Amino acid sequence: MELTVHDLVYLKSKDQIEYFGDYPDWMNEDEMAKGVAVVRRMKVEDGKVAIGFRGNNRSKRFAAITTISNIKRVIRPFDVLANPYPETHVQSLTYIEKVLDGFKWGIGGSVGFSMATGINVCHENSDIDIILYCEKLQELDQLKPILSQLKKSAHRVDVQVEILGIGAVVLADYLEHSSFIVRTSTGPILFEKESLLYKG
Repeated sequence: MELTVHDLVYLKSKDQIEYFGDYPDWMNEDEMAKGVAVVRRMKVEDGKVAIGFRGNNRSKRFAAITTISNIKRVIRPFDVLANPYPETHVQSLTYIEKVLDGFKWGIGGSVGFSMATGINVCHENSDIDIILYCEKLQELDQLKPILSQLKKSAHRVDVQVEILGIGAVVLADYLEHSSFIVRTSTGPILFEKESLLYKG
């Protein structure tokens, strides 16, 4: 089973997870934490995957590791596009869908979680977290018009670009600043744009 960051996974059992520190009480009480987790960006040993559970507010986050064999179902960010948009975000997501036509993209965060699971955790002011997929870092230079259009959405849109074999970049950071961070499986790496030599 191939898993990537942002994939939403349903576990066979929460008893088959590893973690550090105390096990929070809300993990036994919160509907959102009942065997549903999101794949995290962390290098782990073969046969295992880093996951994160979320509760009904930002203070409820719990990191763990589980075996891939403990996963019974996977929903990828682009899979959720087949589900109905939350009523609070129909206008924005319909607009975003048109802007990103032709790109490989999906939805993460609270809006994506709500669409994937049917558990409504977003509210009318929730940001929309877009996951965009590219093959090369230099493709980001071509996305400036796209970012400008996305900023016209009725809801705030955050775009994270997953670059094949490299990691993730926040699109606005890359396009609007002289330095940017690449999130990799072994930790974040800061790059100065001037230091990059593109070779096509």
